[in-house]
Amino acid sequence: MKKLLVLSALACLGVSAFAADGATLYKKCAVCHGAKADKVYLNKVPALNSLTAAERLQYMKDYAAGKRNAYGQGAIMKINLKGLTEADFKAIEEYIENLKK
Repeated sequence: MKKLLVLSALACLGVSAFAADGATLYKKCAVCHGAKADKVYLNKVPALNSLTAAERLQYMKDYAAGKRNAYGQGAIMKINLKGLTEADFKAIEEYIENLKK
């Protein structure tokens, strides 16, 4: 029984260690979008905090899949989002949403 309890605890720790951390993931985004997601990039890309949560999430998915090229930023966004998962996108989205509070 003790072994099962220990294995269960270790499994939980392992899952939390791989959980997406929106604040850490967003650091790369902050270069262009600002620390508070309030920067209007190149005087044309809207501030991320001005978009709805659903829009931000969908745009990340579309950029990552190469389906979006708004403001001519498709290629750079695809590179910046490469390797991120749906969970990562949601973590980034939640982090940006919490910046508003």
